[in-house]
Amino acid sequence: MTTTRKQNLPIGIQTFARLREEGCYYVDKTGQMLDLIASGSTYFLSRPRRFGKSLLVDTLKELFEGNRALFTGLEADTRWDWTVRHPVIRLSFGGGVLRDRVELDQRIAELLDVYTGPLGLKVQHQSMGGRLETLIRHL
Repeated sequence: MTTTRKQNLPIGIQTFARLREEGCYYVDKTGQMLDLIASGSTYFLSRPRRFGKSLLVDTLKELFEGNRALFTGLEADTRWDWTVRHPVIRLSFGGGVLRDRVELDQRIAELLDVYTGPLGLKVQHQSMGGRLETLIRHL
């Protein structure tokens, strides 16, 4: 009689690294992610609350940053070009309620500072769009 180790359910886990490192159940959707990336289209990812949007975006981040060890045994392990790494800018608004446009602009500015500060990037634009464009062009 063989016994198999039970895996944990990834309840409340929103990062791909933690899910993989803790040995949680994971249905491999990396092949479908690679197909979406290869098609080169723009997608609007609309899913209900608590339905894995953050985990999906974090998995894509880990893929583009080239963290191959997390994908061992998954379809992406053999289909992705691990010699190329891509910078990732992730702006998340899941940390609380923003009541108005002023709070939204302030939060976006804070999130952009997370990336521009360590790069020593001199941001010439004061608009959020201009600051984001400068960051993207630099990366």
